[in-house]
Amino acid sequence: MVFRQVHPNHWDGKNPNSVAFSPTPKDQDQLSVDDASLVTAEESWTHFTKNLGLQSVGVWAVTANEIASSGELALLRAPITGQTDVQKDNPAHCLIDFSKLTTKGQKKRCAQQLALLASVRGCQFQPVA
Repeated sequence: MVFRQVHPNHWDGKNPNSVAFSPTPKDQDQLSVDDASLVTAEESWTHFTKNLGLQSVGVWAVTANEIASSGELALLRAPITGQTDVQKDNPAHCLIDFSKLTTKGQKKRCAQQLALLASVRGCQFQPVA
């Protein structure tokens, strides 16, 4: 299983939308996630919000099998180590590779499927407001 952080703009107050599971142009078809076998959902959220200073309303998850079931997405290990600020290292970092998808429609369909699967599973960690 891998954890995905969800930005406040990418959820409806209960579940993430497909944008939360879509790589942006700067991501070059690679969606960042964290390996749940190496970190807890809370640890993933803390690293993302405290160490990196980014926003997340919570953590949702999908499995490697769910990612692979599209036939076009791949899960890649991509640990981040050796940063000048070791607080930014992330040995649990992985990427969901969308590069085999050639159209925006294909990418959106896969992102919608991942968001739906994550929503059905439910939020894995949400900070107390």
